[in-house]
Amino acid sequence: MAQRGCVISPDNFCFIYGEYIVKSQKRNINDFVNKVYFAYFKLKLGDQDKPWAPHKVCRRCEEDLHLWFKGKKNSFRFGIPVMWGEQQNHTTDCYFFSVDVKGFNTKNKKKISYPNLNSAIRSVPHSSEIPVPLPPSSLDDIQSDSEDRTILPPQDESSSDFSVHEGPKPFSQSELNDLVRDLCLSKDAAEFLGSRPKNKNLLSPGTSFSWYRHREKEFTQFFSKEGNLVFCNDVQGLMTCFEIEYDPSE
Repeated sequence: MAQRGCVISPDNFCFIYGEYIVKSQKRNINDFVNKVYFAYFKLKLGDQDKPWAPHKVCRRCEEDLHLWFKGKKNSFRFGIPVMWGEQQNHTTDCYFFSVDVKGFNTKNKKKISYPNLNSAIRSVPHSSEIPVPLPPSSLDDIQSDSEDRTILPPQDESSSDFSVHEGPKPFSQSELNDLVRDLCLSKDAAEFLGSRPKNKNLLSPGTSFSWYRHREKEFTQFFSKEGNLVFCNDVQGLMTCFEIEYDPSE
């Protein structure tokens, strides 16, 4: 939990893209934005009751959602929006404090540098694992997961098939890592997968997925490069890292 509130208001930044918004470009998050955001990203636009998340979007994101919904724009600029989380501290994990916006305006704000933090994971572009969605025919066709529920008839507790509902079980770090490995996901797809259960509070405390973006770092020590040739310089060490038995004679 953040030790104290930031002096910089989160509402100076776009909830979708995370960039600084000048006053004239700020837009409220209305019902249209909520629905089309869900239709495009398959994520509910949440955290609007939290003081640590932005409650505004920029004019460009709002217009891009309108154009995509009307079929006048093929895709958004990215496939995964900024994923917000509560800051762990004000000095090293506060996105808003880390971004220097003094002296910037509409003309020069493109020069602003934005960090990638655990509390604000930057957007991810479209790829083969993150395809561009098709717009719905109407707003009525858009239903969030909280709206699209099937009401089941009450179950007879005396039935032999009756079992006590234990509720959702959050993913631990090892379980999430195993799932990513079993599905053979790329770094972007792994980060996208992690964002889904986070959005529904289905990650155990301390479970992170932002590190997938740099997951290759622990293995770089086992490889060398000479010119255009890349080769493994320590097969035994690499196999040990993966907990695989290795016999050099085989």
